[in-house]
Amino acid sequence: MQGDIKLKIRHAKRANERSLDLSNMGLSELPIDITQLTMLESINLSNNKLLNLKRIEQLPNLREINASNNIITQLHQEMLDMFSIETIRLQGNPVCNQCP
Repeated sequence: MQGDIKLKIRHAKRANERSLDLSNMGLSELPIDITQLTMLESINLSNNKLLNLKRIEQLPNLREINASNNIITQLHQEMLDMFSIETIRLQGNPVCNQCP
């Protein structure tokens, strides 16, 4: 599975992809290689085992994140400061069930 992830990221970098689908890959954290995808505008991280979205703030052009159905409990401050984000999907995560 890890090899598939690296291959997808390498392909996306080489082709300057603007979107990347890493759904259903069993991810528990975002791979460090993802920070190389500076042209990325949309990422699908749904149906993984992510606890957080650390490293996502290193993608300056990111506009859309689908991180539904993970185990994310909170969003870190660096991510909250990303002005490029237009849509973030977090359904099915504990963070959606917390009261402010």
